[in-house]
Order: sequence, then structure tokens, then C-alpha cells
Amino acid sequence: MNKHLLLLLLLSATTLLSCSKNMEDRLIGSWELRQAWRQELFGRDYFQTGYENGVFTFSENGDATYIGNGDTLTGFWRADHYTRTNYNNGNGEYETRGGKYLRINLSNVLRNIRLEWDFDDFRFRDNWQEIRAEQYSLSNDRIYEFQRH
Repeated sequence: MNKHLLLLLLLSATTLLSCSKNMEDRLIGSWELRQAWRQELFGRDYFQTGYENGVFTFSENGDATYIGNGDTLTGFWRADHYTRTNYNNGNGEYETRGGKYLRINLSNVLRNIRLEWDFDDFRFRDNWQEIRAEQYSLSNDRIYEFQRH
């Protein structure tokens, strides 16, 4: 292979890799909780969390804050990919499933307020301007939609 072509390929690959953002980088910034609901068989049951009128900020170092409703909560956030293997009784085989989890852990000790949200999966929407995070349950999954602030 020509040395110049090889050099061009290496530079192109380096440029592409340096321009791509990983999942954590896309979460860094400020977000507003737009809406939350329980997924039902034939619709949605919307509910208020009490955190719709504020801003969540996720910092690069893993610190997190929520400011809203006259309160300031501080703590941390974590997100990563996971793979789970479960036994499927329906066909007697193991099945593997992957996803992305998001954990938000915030508190205000002086006001005795604690927020612990563990989302079993989430995905970006609208060119990384929205997050749809899900908490799985046996009856009605809970879905939270955040938009970039």
C-alpha cells in the first residue's frame, strides 16, 4: 500500500474518532424534565414528579445538581452500557439483552430531601436534544422525558 494513502487513512480514522462523542459526553449539560407517565396497556397515565419546574445539570466529573422549586439538590450521576442474560421460561433458553442505565442520586441534607432515580434503559432522541428514560416494573413501566435546557 502506498505510504501516502496509508497516512491519509490513519488521519481520516483519527479525525472520525476524535469527532464522535460517547454517551457520557452527550449527557453532560443541563436538562429539564418535560413529562413522566406510566405506560398502560392502552395508553399513558401521566403523573407529576415535583421536579418538572427545575433544571438538572450533569457535570463531566460525575457531579449533578437540581435547582428548582426553591430547592437545590446536589449529588452524582452515572451512566453506562450493560448486558443482561436471563432465563426465558417460554422457550427454555437464555436470552441476552443490552441497554444503557442512568442513575441520578441527589439530596439536600438540610431540608431532608432525597432523589434517587435508577433508569433501567434510556435513549437519545431529536439529535441528542431529548432523553427518554425508562424504569421497568412488573405492572406499568415508568417513562421520563427530558429535554436539553
